[in-house]
Amino acid sequence: MSLPQIIGFGAQKAGTTWLFDNLATNPGIWCPVLKEMHYFNHVQSGSRWMVAKHRQRIAHAHENAFDKGDHQKADDLARLMATEIMTENWYREAYRPCPADLTSMDITPAYALLEDDALDHMGKLLGDSFRAIFLIRDPAARAISSVKKEMSEAGPSHATIDFWLEAVCKREVVIRSDYRATINRLDDKLGDRVLYLPFGMIKTDPIGLMRQIEKHCNLPEGKYKQAKKPKHVSPLVEIPEGLNEAVSILLRDQYKWLESRFDRAMIGQV
Repeated sequence: MSLPQIIGFGAQKAGTTWLFDNLATNPGIWCPVLKEMHYFNHVQSGSRWMVAKHRQRIAHAHENAFDKGDHQKADDLARLMATEIMTENWYREAYRPCPADLTSMDITPAYALLEDDALDHMGKLLGDSFRAIFLIRDPAARAISSVKKEMSEAGPSHATIDFWLEAVCKREVVIRSDYRATINRLDDKLGDRVLYLPFGMIKTDPIGLMRQIEKHCNLPEGKYKQAKKPKHVSPLVEIPEGLNEAVSILLRDQYKWLESRFDRAMIGQV
């Protein structure tokens, strides 16, 4: 099928780049030229900035592929640039080169923000056979990680706990921290097509985590030689004393809900 059959929903700052890079080495996987397609986010919002941003991403990736002599990738990216960006035709074109005997994927952590209508559209477009993956990270650690870049750019003069808490409480961070709303929607719309996995397994048992994904997505066994190497390490920035505890208190309802939804073994590795 020339559309992705594995969808990565996130969460943001919970190992999706690691997931993409390791799945890319599986012998049953075909990789798109872009990791994060954001097509279904555009279906939901219709944002013009998303089209412009993707046009820039594709042009930059095309230039890099051409400079590196990767002519096949450059040609695939050129076809995407020639198609109206973020349309269904564009999305189909991105996956058209996928061989019939391989499985393709779309790992876009922002899909965790999709609402009911966009999830319904996804189901109609991709069919009943696609599978989904959602990596769950400790809520406070995920929220703090998501603002580390902003804090590192702000400089040491803003390294107060109040400044950090203000950043963590911004709407976009709060929405991405709302596991309860996200997982309830996915449960309702996709049911057991979604495999929930704890972020901590990336460190403690990366191969075991990939074996679970292989089984869920009907993939052949891979070797994953890079599985123990971290991806997108957060900027080195000093975290104020007591921040993790304060954010944990702010997100206490999320912790309680996760404990009611998943078993103790799962929660222990989040």
